[in-house]
Amino acid sequence: MTEAGLDTSAIDSLEAFELGGPRQWGLIRGQSRIAPVLLMVQAGPGLPMIHEADAHQRQLGLEQHFRVVYWDQPGTGKSFVPRANGSLTVASMVAGFRSMIRATCERLRVSSLHLVGFSFGASLALLAAAEEPERVRSLTCVGVDVDLLEAERFAYAFARGQAERRGHRRAQRALSAIGEPPHDVRQFSTRVKWVANFGGVHRSKTFGGLLRTTVARLWRSPHYSLPEMVRALRALEATPARVLPALRGFNLLAHELRVPAPLAVFQGRHDIAAPPALSADLAARLGARLVWFERSAHMPHEEEPGRFREELLRFIRDAGDANREGSRAKG
Repeated sequence: MTEAGLDTSAIDSLEAFELGGPRQWGLIRGQSRIAPVLLMVQAGPGLPMIHEADAHQRQLGLEQHFRVVYWDQPGTGKSFVPRANGSLTVASMVAGFRSMIRATCERLRVSSLHLVGFSFGASLALLAAAEEPERVRSLTCVGVDVDLLEAERFAYAFARGQAERRGHRRAQRALSAIGEPPHDVRQFSTRVKWVANFGGVHRSKTFGGLLRTTVARLWRSPHYSLPEMVRALRALEATPARVLPALRGFNLLAHELRVPAPLAVFQGRHDIAAPPALSADLAARLGARLVWFERSAHMPHEEEPGRFREELLRFIRDAGDANREGSRAKG
């Protein structure tokens, strides 16, 4: 026990969060019950996070420094409800994100937390952090989705170009059939498949390889029953069909954003899903720390895990120093 009366032993707890609507789930793990809190939010739409816990810990080792909260957002993993109805908007998704930030702080008895978001999870994290300035100590956006229509055009042009250069006739036919963006959910899936197959998501894994990794991690995770695993895989199709219409015209650069928390943008130099130039533009506008990963596409946490860990820990440490300086200045 510490002087504050808190247990410093390890924590490994699967917990339900009642945030209004269907129950949501988070896995909380760490080596100390008094460590700072780090909330991790997956890419998407439709991808869970809890099943990634073992891989993230093996690759990044963040649980030595934080109480890490792996959150299955609504429409993903254990939080997926097959018959979910009602319209979705970006505003409603951000409101749900804010509710999770507040609930996590209350559950773990902290006034604020660190936040790491991946892909569209990073976009939602950015919008939520702008509205929760007292509860977000730092924000790291990894492969952030900035302007979705421009990203669609960028990805489609890449896939078409690669198909032509490689003489890949099946890809050429499939991409010609879906036409230029904007794309519906079926066309979106076709585009993502070929972007991934040509190395634009993970430079060493095809679409099939990424899917096999997801299935294997779900299967090995002790936190999903077999029916939950099946539902989690169904969510990979069902949730994009529900979410993508709400994202038409989404563009962070069109928002008047102000994020008081220290902000970093982690960007793979070869990312095709989230165009690097857009991330650089966003970082410049927000005064964020921009960290390039020269050997990565959309997944630097898996493609360059050692450097990712180093840069994340350095940024959070510097953010803590900045927060302390800010507190002294206010005092």
